[in-house]
Amino acid sequence: MIKVFEVVECGGPGGTGEQVAAICNGLDPARFEVSLVYAVRGGTPEAYRAKCAGAKAAYFVGEMTREVSPSLDAAALRRLRRLFAEHRPDVVHAHSSKAGILARAAAKSAGVKKVFYSPHGYGFLMQDRSKAARALYRLAEKAAARAGETIAVSPSEAAQARALSKRPVHLVCDAYLGDFSEPRPHDGLVMGSCGRLTYARNPDAWVLLAQRLTDSRNGVRCAWIGGGEDEARVHEQLTNMNLLGKVSVSGWLTAEEARERLRGLDLFVHYSRWDALPNAVLEAMAAGLPVVASDAPGCRDAVVDGETGFIVRGESELLERCQQLLDDAGLRRRLGAAGRERVRREFSRERMLAELSRLYAA
Repeated sequence: MIKVFEVVECGGPGGTGEQVAAICNGLDPARFEVSLVYAVRGGTPEAYRAKCAGAKAAYFVGEMTREVSPSLDAAALRRLRRLFAEHRPDVVHAHSSKAGILARAAAKSAGVKKVFYSPHGYGFLMQDRSKAARALYRLAEKAAARAGETIAVSPSEAAQARALSKRPVHLVCDAYLGDFSEPRPHDGLVMGSCGRLTYARNPDAWVLLAQRLTDSRNGVRCAWIGGGEDEARVHEQLTNMNLLGKVSVSGWLTAEEARERLRGLDLFVHYSRWDALPNAVLEAMAAGLPVVASDAPGCRDAVVDGETGFIVRGESELLERCQQLLDDAGLRRRLGAAGRERVRREFSRERMLAELSRLYAA
């Protein structure tokens, strides 16, 4: 039996937390004994523990926060080291930047033989941080890369990892975790996006797009599926622009509720400033939607330009591609069908679990 510790700082709502839960619940219990070491970013520890029911044991480390805090980081490092030294896992797999830096250092100190790290989006890509902070994050990642091996979740992330270190880098793309439900009939045309309403998702550009689309095309509606720290500000923008009758923001929903809302869209937009491998794009493609996405790492790994949607390099091109798709039902169906097939072929849960199992057992 191989003892595996999955470590995540951002458990709770969001793509990384969902992927870690799928690993905990999907690894073969006849081969792997899985433990979860976690903190949460949104939601409650109890709810996230219940989501990861396949983990035999779970250890909540509340000191493992997203932001840099010397005192909390030191406390989290000590707790992680004690856990690894006491339970002696065969494998430690850390997810996200903060957990990755702390867990790799603790695992190396505790003598864990096999240590993996999946960034799910490097911290130095975050454009809402200063240049100095991003440079510091890059230095920290470069230093931490000496401990263990990287399991990148997209080809772009693998390239970034190889630029940081000569240590081995493996590619195991995140998986689509839902079903392949059919679109739901509805009146009119709906452009939508899904995810956390935050700076990384570029909500200001989305609001402007919604205004331009509803002004230029009769009967078009727009919907943001999800909530987040920018939700109140976006709602105020929509109110001031007299868009609330045509544009909606759902607020937080369960993963199942969000997928049901996706079925009522005709076109999916993901104009992200940065990303790892956007789960929302995989969800949209699985729902048979054509996707218009920004030319950002992760987005260009999911969307094949001209085949499953379009990769755009500016807000003018974003508007043009969305108008093109809204005007052409045949193109929407063709790109949507190709996207659904791509998810089935390349982003299955079974593929992800099989590839991780091989790495853990090697």
